[in-house]
Amino acid sequence: MSTEIMISTAEEGVQDEKLRVGVVGTGAIAQRFHIPEYQDHSDAVVTAVCDVEEKKAKEVAATFEAEEYYTDYSDLVESGTVDAVSVCLPNHLHEEVVTAALEADVHVLCEKPMATSVAEADRMIEAARNSSAILMIDQSERFHPVYVKASEVLESGLIGEIESVRSRFSHSGPAGWSPRSTWFTDAESSGGGAMVDIGIHNADIVLDTIGAVDEVMAYTDTFEYDFDVEDTAVACMQFEDGMLGTFEVSWTTDPEAIEMQVVGTEGVLYADKIAEELYVELSDERGTVDVPLPEYRSPIKRFVDASLGDGEPPVTGEEGRDALELVMAIYRAAEKGTAVSLPLDTDGDGA
Repeated sequence: MSTEIMISTAEEGVQDEKLRVGVVGTGAIAQRFHIPEYQDHSDAVVTAVCDVEEKKAKEVAATFEAEEYYTDYSDLVESGTVDAVSVCLPNHLHEEVVTAALEADVHVLCEKPMATSVAEADRMIEAARNSSAILMIDQSERFHPVYVKASEVLESGLIGEIESVRSRFSHSGPAGWSPRSTWFTDAESSGGGAMVDIGIHNADIVLDTIGAVDEVMAYTDTFEYDFDVEDTAVACMQFEDGMLGTFEVSWTTDPEAIEMQVVGTEGVLYADKIAEELYVELSDERGTVDVPLPEYRSPIKRFVDASLGDGEPPVTGEEGRDALELVMAIYRAAEKGTAVSLPLDTDGDGA
């Protein structure tokens, strides 16, 4: 006699496992980006938030309907209520929280820059290697459609052999984005100014699309603000295969400008994030090619997918470290007034 298994609803018997996420740090980036993006993912749920200000933690938890709130990150990662965390703290606090979460085998998405020194980044990477969880760095600009497609175009060889690249990222500064977060302009908390804040995006995109840098020269200055960090920086680079490049970053630009230009032997690629335009001007008067852009998929969604699928994180700790090392080399070059080679010698100088 056969036994019939009855399913009373369409959902019964279907696996409904969601990634339980805790968000450590409830500032602007958490409220405007991380938490809403998790809420928009069908396979994720924010179960907890953490902030040293209890009132703020409680209010954010209530606003976004998180079940728990904490004032100590250790309590959160050890609570058993989360499978993953977003680390949305000032830069100098990243290492401590990231390593604690990884030691508890909790997946980590860490805001950029991953740390304030290469040594800190190395310890975070080692923690990830010893963990069953993944470490992803939120180098969010890499996933904007103009840069995703630009990478594909460059790989296709449409503009021939690459000779030079110019990357610019400038806006009016952190006060407009997060007025309460004064740590952005505190050198000890941030690790630097505009270069480490937004130049880290230039570094990641250029390393991802163009290749490794061999040597840098740079200048930094503060023109418009009473900060102990730079509001403007310019860097010149020589890549390992001889290509040349420049970075331009600023906290003094309104309207903002975020763009990249790549010169090749067969044409020039122009990528403009603000205008959401990507096109190639071909040499020998062959005309202009407008390149259609793909749909945007945020780093948060990619992190959830990687965490649930046991996949490689889209931006690894090693890649985050490479971008940070390039930024630290730029600072060292500006300080010394001379060219600095990569990889950096990090012994005894805090790099």
